[in-house]
Amino acid sequence: MYGFVGDQVEVHGHIELRTTFTDGTTSRTANIRYLVVNAPSAYNILLGRPALNKIGAIASTRHMKMKLPSFKGTVITIKSDQKEAKKCYKNSLKTKRGVFATTTQPLREEGLTRAEIARERRPEPAEDVLEREICGKMFKLGRSLSQKS
Repeated sequence: MYGFVGDQVEVHGHIELRTTFTDGTTSRTANIRYLVVNAPSAYNILLGRPALNKIGAIASTRHMKMKLPSFKGTVITIKSDQKEAKKCYKNSLKTKRGVFATTTQPLREEGLTRAEIARERRPEPAEDVLEREICGKMFKLGRSLSQKS
């Protein structure tokens, strides 16, 4: 499998999770199969065509909206916010810079590994945390992220 910039990414396996799509008034829950990869990205998840087809969703990147039918016969409209998207992207760049900056020599002399340094600055899953093993590695999944960063 290849990432956004053409580099090869490590696939850890897949996990099926009950995912709720909501516009704040109406919601719909479906079992979505996610592919777990090791790739730097500004995104937490990407919904591909199989997932969109499964829930009957139509996505418009131009309008930054996704529409899907609810089980009650109404339409759920999930809107994105351009300013919020830019803020998330900039934050993802800052996080990457912070991790690279922590690999300086003084920290290495304290006996910390790169993984330990990066883990200290990374938010952890919070609320209803599940642990799942995928290809021999344990992953924590939660409804939100902790505020530490």
